[in-house]
Amino acid sequence: MKKHFIFILFFLFASKSFADASLIRDAETEKFLHQLADPIFTAAGLNPHNIKIYIVNDDSINAFVSGGQNVFINTGLIRKFKTPDALIGVIAHETGHITAGHLARSSEGAEQAEGAMLLSYLLGIGAVVAGAPDAGTALIMGGNQTAQRMYMKFTRTQEEAADQHAIAYLDKMKYPATGLINLLEFFETEMIGYKNQIDEYLMSHPISRKRIEVIKERTAGKNFSDKKINQKLQQPMDRVLAKLEGFIENPDSLLLNQDPYIRSIALFRKGKIDESLKLLDLVIEQSPSDGFLFELKGQILFESGRIQGSVLAYNQAVKLLSLQDNGVAKVAFALAILSLKTSDQDLIKLAIKQLEQAKKFEEGNPLLFRQLANGYSRAHDEPRSLLALAEFNLLIGDKEKCRKFAKEAKEKFKKSDKSETIRADDLLELAKEKEGEVAHQ
Repeated sequence: MKKHFIFILFFLFASKSFADASLIRDAETEKFLHQLADPIFTAAGLNPHNIKIYIVNDDSINAFVSGGQNVFINTGLIRKFKTPDALIGVIAHETGHITAGHLARSSEGAEQAEGAMLLSYLLGIGAVVAGAPDAGTALIMGGNQTAQRMYMKFTRTQEEAADQHAIAYLDKMKYPATGLINLLEFFETEMIGYKNQIDEYLMSHPISRKRIEVIKERTAGKNFSDKKINQKLQQPMDRVLAKLEGFIENPDSLLLNQDPYIRSIALFRKGKIDESLKLLDLVIEQSPSDGFLFELKGQILFESGRIQGSVLAYNQAVKLLSLQDNGVAKVAFALAILSLKTSDQDLIKLAIKQLEQAKKFEEGNPLLFRQLANGYSRAHDEPRSLLALAEFNLLIGDKEKCRKFAKEAKEKFKKSDKSETIRADDLLELAKEKEGEVAHQ
């Protein structure tokens, strides 16, 4: 059996043995996608903070929406086009599916399928974080198969309607639809000779020339320019593309790359840590206020067992990154501190503080709550440790343990903190709801 490599701090995915059915967690890539998407969500009358964007480590050129306001974007789609246009077009199209309520209007069977798919992804992540990569693989791969079945539920009419919504959003932004047109024309060309070798954009049905012509007709005469938006987004996109290349492509071939950032990642993956850090430090010298570079340095140091150095690097990353970009870095910072196995209560309290601050943006991250339970336990705060364990088990789908720890926490809190008692009651109810959802599916 192939070994599973789990990059929890930067990438949350497993090895190529199931690369096309796994999720990536990277704050920098997520920030970039939200830079693309948030103006579209706003144009559609949606609250960007309510929409989750998930990155799927899959080479196929694809994207889909599921489970309400959840957008899934494949790395293959991100990497295919070197400018933001196509991604903006895709996200506008996906947003059209959300605002048109296509998922809610699907048949009951489709709703169950999409719910099962999303649940399996999230439970799969939880299983990987909990130290059961094989179980996580099975859950995630099952979810991917469900997603494929789900695509069949979308009708051609819904696709065309989503296109029309996308055009309306792009019009509000005064942004051309050329990226969406180019993407659809690419699929049309590819389908001529490779019909069975490509996942179509949102779809298990052919791209129609009619869709392309309708978009061209609707956008004819509009002299919108992509220059201003592209100038703003091109630099972060180039960095995201370099990062994805560094972590996904064969590291041996990447060692020939002239980009020191990419080569640093390749050397890290080859186990040449000193050489990797030397190159990365050169990159940091050029951009000393870039928190994401220090986050990467923290990951390299942590995963190579240099924990003290990783604590310092993550500390610098947290100082430099904005609050909204800091969630993943704060979790990583806390994990590094707690990995020191220190009994220093000031350090332990610092780790707890980072995790509590990260909860605002990482409320669905099982690793956060597992480390929070660890931190509170070492701070001799048993009730909050039990409550965090209940949260962790709810996220990974173990409702029985969630109820067990929530009940124990509630008993401990009765004598001290009523607000935490309320949260324990909430978890007991949520565990019941989750049980009902699973039974329904």
